[in-house]
Amino acid sequence: MTIFAAGKTIGSLYSSVKRQHSFINKELGNILANAQATNDGSLEASDFKKITNYYGLAVPAILGDAICALRGFKMSYKERLALTYQGAMTGLFDDFFDKYDMSDEKVMTFMEHPEELEGDNSAEKLFLFFYKNALANAHNPSLVLQYLREVYKAQVESKKQATTGLTKEEILDITIRKGGVSVLFYRAALCHPFVANEETALHQMGGLMQFGNDVFDIYKDNNAGIHTLVTTMQNTDSVRKLFTAELNKSIALTNSLSYPLKNKKKSLQLVIMSLCSRCYVFFDQLEENEKSTNNIFTIEKYSRKQLVCDMDLLINKWKTIRYFIKQKYHIY
Repeated sequence: MTIFAAGKTIGSLYSSVKRQHSFINKELGNILANAQATNDGSLEASDFKKITNYYGLAVPAILGDAICALRGFKMSYKERLALTYQGAMTGLFDDFFDKYDMSDEKVMTFMEHPEELEGDNSAEKLFLFFYKNALANAHNPSLVLQYLREVYKAQVESKKQATTGLTKEEILDITIRKGGVSVLFYRAALCHPFVANEETALHQMGGLMQFGNDVFDIYKDNNAGIHTLVTTMQNTDSVRKLFTAELNKSIALTNSLSYPLKNKKKSLQLVIMSLCSRCYVFFDQLEENEKSTNNIFTIEKYSRKQLVCDMDLLINKWKTIRYFIKQKYHIY
């Protein structure tokens, strides 16, 4: 990878994020302001941050643009609306499991019959508003619902991560599935048809994204008693190698698709720069922790500062670019 390619990819990501920030302000600004004004306490500051700075931002600006790069034409206004609403509902949907421990029957009713519900609190009302509008703007609402059912099953399965005794293979399987079906849920809103094996390739890419999220959530997940590949590791290098293996699988599957070569390269470069390279920066930081504990990763002995990677630091941004340039990703 060259410095020119890195600069081009960074520029594309910057433009995408800036465009989506403006889109959120325009389309959701009044909605979110009203939700804050009428909040009964069920919505927290973190919920709004997930909508404006995390899922609602990253789903269209990074994942959506990567998929659009793969197909070779830009996102339409209606597609951006659908992805924005899908991203905005994601954190609230996760809260049904993580915060409220909502019954299976109630979650299913929200998924299958949103038009019959108004919501019992501010969080539920906001979720329903986003979900209904996501379906209204999706190219194929029935396919969106089909994959949301799979997201629900994966969420239920992931509850096992709050218990002890899972093997590394079981945790990896849960991780890949949870991220994989989530990406397919978002992909279902777009207008172009799947090509042969695209579902498999995007499932793997989504799993890789979930793996990466777990890397950066190590401090939060450990405090919550969630067992991920990183919270349970004894050696950072072994997880780094596993992440690389999953990345190589994702690249190989994407390379095998019938889309034009230049489209596949651009799509993979967006994903690698925005997700994968930054994970290697954090792996380096986590490996440094091991030096203070006899070269064995001992999570309970590390401080919050040691388990949080600040990607706003200029040094970490530069390290991310360096990893992007020097890694041999075999994109062809």
